[in-house]
Amino acid sequence: MKIKLGTQMEEEVYRNLKVAAARENRAIGEVIQEAVAVYLQQQSPSRGRKSGLARLLESPPLALSDSQFRDTMEADFFDQ
Repeated sequence: MKIKLGTQMEEEVYRNLKVAAARENRAIGEVIQEAVAVYLQQQSPSRGRKSGLARLLESPPLALSDSQFRDTMEADFFDQ
């Protein structure tokens, strides 16, 4: 279900939006909806998905024991 939305934007931005939508033979609302969806996806991590070190250390991708983790963190990279 779609809802009607009202907003304001700079005139030049709106003109550019109209031209871009016309070039792609798409409705302005469709272009705006896609842009907002992409923006929201970038703002929040995927549902329940961890990021950074937490993602790397969880199993199954990488299962390390405490001692393996400690040994790895204490190893000097340049001495290898």
